[in-house]
Amino acid sequence: MSLFTSFGVGVSGLRTSQSGLNTTAHNLANTNTVGYTRQQNINTDTYYRTVKLNESGKLKSGLGTTVAEVRQIRDIFLDKEYRLEVSRQSFYEKQVECGQEVEDVLGETEGVEFREAMNDIWNNLQDLSTNPESVVNRELFISQTESFLEKAKDIYSAISDYQIGLNNEISVQVNKINAISDKIAKYNGLIAKAEASGVENANDYRDARNQLMDELAGFTYFTYNEDSKGMVQIYINNAPLVLETKGYHMGCEKMKIQEFNEETQEFETNKTSPMYKVVWKDNGYGEVYNVDEAYSKEKKTDTGSLLGLLTARGSGFATYKDMPVEPKESDFYNEDGELDDVGLEAFKVAKEEYKESVKKYNNTTGNSILTRVEAQFDQLINGIVNMINSVFCPEISLKSLGGILGTNQDGEEITLEDGKSYKILDVVNCPVGADDDATVGNELFARTGIKRYTVINLDSQVYSSEHVDEEGNEIGLARQNPDGTYSLYVYNEEDESDISTMYTLDNLEINKDILANYSLLAVKANESKGMNGAYDQDIYKEMISNWGKEFAVLDPDKLTSYSFDDYYTEMVGALGTQDNIWAGKVDNQEKLTESIEDRRQQISGVSTEEELVNLLTYQHAYNAASRYINTVDQMLQYLIEKLG
Repeated sequence: MSLFTSFGVGVSGLRTSQSGLNTTAHNLANTNTVGYTRQQNINTDTYYRTVKLNESGKLKSGLGTTVAEVRQIRDIFLDKEYRLEVSRQSFYEKQVECGQEVEDVLGETEGVEFREAMNDIWNNLQDLSTNPESVVNRELFISQTESFLEKAKDIYSAISDYQIGLNNEISVQVNKINAISDKIAKYNGLIAKAEASGVENANDYRDARNQLMDELAGFTYFTYNEDSKGMVQIYINNAPLVLETKGYHMGCEKMKIQEFNEETQEFETNKTSPMYKVVWKDNGYGEVYNVDEAYSKEKKTDTGSLLGLLTARGSGFATYKDMPVEPKESDFYNEDGELDDVGLEAFKVAKEEYKESVKKYNNTTGNSILTRVEAQFDQLINGIVNMINSVFCPEISLKSLGGILGTNQDGEEITLEDGKSYKILDVVNCPVGADDDATVGNELFARTGIKRYTVINLDSQVYSSEHVDEEGNEIGLARQNPDGTYSLYVYNEEDESDISTMYTLDNLEINKDILANYSLLAVKANESKGMNGAYDQDIYKEMISNWGKEFAVLDPDKLTSYSFDDYYTEMVGALGTQDNIWAGKVDNQEKLTESIEDRRQQISGVSTEEELVNLLTYQHAYNAASRYINTVDQMLQYLIEKLG
């Protein structure tokens, strides 16, 4: 190797040492820069020149060193693990946030308890059971039930309003995700352009992109890979969010409401819900997330604050009808009170349908903290309402009323279908109002869209073999009017496809007739009992007895049934327990993400002590290369002088 070639070797040493000094200085300058990844020079030999060939091989001479790459020191597996756990943490943070909002609405932690409204009714029932003649007690009872219903409506409305209010946060997060996708796509282009020559790595652009991906993980879980050009491709549930230099966008749309059309016998979606769903706008896919399946750690669907919001909010406003009710064997008995083959088969079918409804509940209503509490709370109110109404308006179920023809209050002809089951007011045993007409059939809690009964006016009394007295004699089903006609009170059944027919909070009110005239409240004994219009204490005693009976389960996956007080206590307790579980998960996730981040920083973070050691190392290497060049220079100068 010539001395002039040796100069090149020395110069290469100066250049690689200078590059190392620059990289180290860059690391030190960014010690406290968020998202910065430590960089490291990878040096390599340039190439070798063959000096001599002999029998034993080749004699080669090296021509110096060069910087092969200035690489980032990152662990891609730690990056993916960190982003997954950050995403999971943000999901449960939203569950805690929404759960605490429900607790605040119920007011149990503030001392403003809904239970007080229930206790007021209970206490007044105690007073009425001992003194039903008291006008003050009756007026107070109506006033307290009105207050009870108003508070219940306020709670339900507050939860449903909060659900709608989450639209704003959902929209904000969607916009942030869209902005991040555009920025990542932009950095993809910059990185590909900068690294196209293969000479350098666009490490600072990569840092910015990694920082964006860390931020994105808080909003949504995603998968990704990097192609040969250095561009990352990002997917959410297999749908592309970023492909090379293109960022795809999400959007918010109002959800469709399915309603059953009686004429076509099909479900239609002609109306929209005030709540948003998140859809893809420009990549050909539909909804971004499947919210009709319970979140799962195994499937990684308990991830991302956006999905956390959608999960906690639910897909609609829940009512008691969303709570599966297990069928009872007694509901399928025949007229003789036995379970025959037909009834047994129907019971088996009902059990299978119940299992499917529980599965659906767990994936939808029960999967959301807000809809679950709405359904449970509405079931509580529905239970209290039906219990009180059923005492004022006791009913009997009949299967043999077909063929009865009469007219309604508007004079229109009405015929009861043969073979169809009906519930009618038990006019023989029901209490009557304190008014002069001893009015019957006035429920205390009414549906805003429909009356409790369709009153069918008949010319003669009707009987049924299913309704007999103690001696086995058929009892008249219709009430005789002063003009000699008869009135049959047929219960208007609830229809799940029409909320106006349901005893749900959005559709409940105190009977306007009773509010206008308190004497219409059925508080007196039926004349058939031979009490000559006396006030009936048994009414309130029955309510008190029913108040303590088990009426419903809180969770269809559990068998425990509760009374009204116990139900509400358990509902609030279960909510608090769930919040504590979620809060515990958030704490664990915080510790886990901090642990992973510490491990990432140990690899990717800048250590000033280590960099100062590198600084001295490269400084010594630079000095050594400089002395090497000086030595070669002196040798060359000596040869020139001697040979000159």
